[in-house]
Amino acid sequence: MTVPLTNGTPAAQNGTTSAYDPLSAPFPKRKVILNVGGTWVGEKDGQYPFDSVHYWTETAKLLERGKFHGLFIADSYGFLDTYGSNISASLKGGFQIPKLDPAIVVGAMSTVTTNLAFGITSTTTYEPAFALARRFTTLDHMTNGRVAWNIVTSALPSAARNFGLEKPVEHDLRYEMADEYMDVVYKLWESSWHDNAVKRDKVKGIWTDPALVRPINHKGKYFKDIPGPFGSHPSPQRTPALYQAGSSGAGTTFGAKHAEAVFISQPSPQVAQKKVAEYRAKVAEVGRDPRALKSKGDGEVALAFTAGFVNVDWAQWGEDEEIVLPEGTPGRIFLDNYKRAAGEPGAPWTRNQFKEAINVSRLGAVTIGSPKTVADKIEEWVTVGDVDGFNLSHYARNDTFEDIIELLVPELQRRGLFWEDYPEVEQPKGALEKIGISAREGLQGKVGSKHLDPSHYGYRFKWIDENEKAQ
Repeated sequence: MTVPLTNGTPAAQNGTTSAYDPLSAPFPKRKVILNVGGTWVGEKDGQYPFDSVHYWTETAKLLERGKFHGLFIADSYGFLDTYGSNISASLKGGFQIPKLDPAIVVGAMSTVTTNLAFGITSTTTYEPAFALARRFTTLDHMTNGRVAWNIVTSALPSAARNFGLEKPVEHDLRYEMADEYMDVVYKLWESSWHDNAVKRDKVKGIWTDPALVRPINHKGKYFKDIPGPFGSHPSPQRTPALYQAGSSGAGTTFGAKHAEAVFISQPSPQVAQKKVAEYRAKVAEVGRDPRALKSKGDGEVALAFTAGFVNVDWAQWGEDEEIVLPEGTPGRIFLDNYKRAAGEPGAPWTRNQFKEAINVSRLGAVTIGSPKTVADKIEEWVTVGDVDGFNLSHYARNDTFEDIIELLVPELQRRGLFWEDYPEVEQPKGALEKIGISAREGLQGKVGSKHLDPSHYGYRFKWIDENEKAQ
C-alpha cells in the first residue's frame, strides 16, 4: 500500500484560512494509485520470457492501456539465504535470483509508453552517490520525467559479503549514513546546476552557461569530500520521485523526512491504519503536510522470502512443529500479525500453517472474489486504513493484469476511486514526441508538480538566486 505526502492548508467556506489539523481531519475522498511489481512469475509457453526485452515492453504497454500509475521493480544485491542457511528455495522458485538490472529494463519500457511511471529500487549502502545520481538523471531524461527511486539501505549479509564486508552495516547506522547520502544527491540534483544553465544556443555555440554551474563541496561525516559539480544537466524532475519502505523507528523517521510515498505491508486495514497514522504524525513533526505522504499497500519460496526480512530461519521447525519465538522480536511480531489477520491471535501455529498463510500474500494482504468484492476491500483499505494506493502482485503475469484492467478498473472508476484517463500535459513547443505526466505528478495527482515541493527537505538545496527569492 502507498501513503503519499501533500501540502497546503484548506480554506474555510467563507474564504478565510481555517485552523486545520490534518492529523485529525476526516480522510479525504481520493482516487487510488495503482502500481504493479514485475517478476518472472507467469511465464507461459508461446509468450516472451522475462529475460527478453519484449517481456517488459509488452507488459509496459498492457499496464499503460489499463491506466496504471506505475511499474515498481524491487531489487537488491543480496540473496535470501536465511531459510535453511542456503539459497536453494530461492533458486528453485526463481525468487530474487536471478535478477536483471532494472535501470536497463526501464529504459526499454519507456520507449513504448508515454505516461507509465517506473519505480526502481537502489541502495544507499553500497552505491556511490555520484554514480546513482547520474543514473537516475539519465533515466529521468530518457523517460521524460517518469522515474521514481525506492530508497533502501541494505541489510542482507550476503550483499555485505559480496561488497567485501564481513557483515552488514548496523541498522541505525545505515539510516544515519543514508541521511547524509541524501544531502549529497540533493546537492547534485538541485544545487549544482541553475534552472537556466542550459542554453542550447546553436548560433553562439553555447551549450551551458559556465556561470550557472557550480561545485557542491560536500564535506561530511561519512562522505568526507565530494566537490562536484554534477556531471549531468537537470532532468525534467531534477530529483526523481522518492519512495521508501522502512518500518522501524529509524526507517519511519527517514521516510517522513525524505519520502514522497512509503510502502507498508500490513495484513488488514485496521492494522495498516496504525502504521499510516505513525508515518503521518512523523511527517507533521518535520513541517510537512501529512496528507502529502502517500501510502501504498503491497510455499518454501514464501518462507525463504520472509525469513530474509525478519532474520528467522523457519526451517529450524519441523513441518508440524509449533513455531515459538521470543516476545517482541521481529519474527514474533510478523507471525502474530498473520495470526490476527486469520482470526487466530492466540492460537499455536505450525510451520505448515504459517506457510499456507503466507504462500499467497508473502508480506501483504490478499482479496479473492468478484470485481465488486475486491473493489469493496480496496475501498475499505482507503477509508479505514487511510492508504492512498496499492502495489499489486501478480501470479499469472498478463492474465492477472488483464483481469484487473478488464474487470476491476471499471468498477473502481464507476465508484470514482480511479481516474478515467491520464491527465493531459501541456506540450513543449517543438516537441517531437508526446510528453506524458511525470512520476511525481502521477503520485500527487496534479499536473504542474514535477519538482520537489517547497516544504520538502530536499528543496532547501535548490539553487535560487536573490532575484528569484525576491519574486
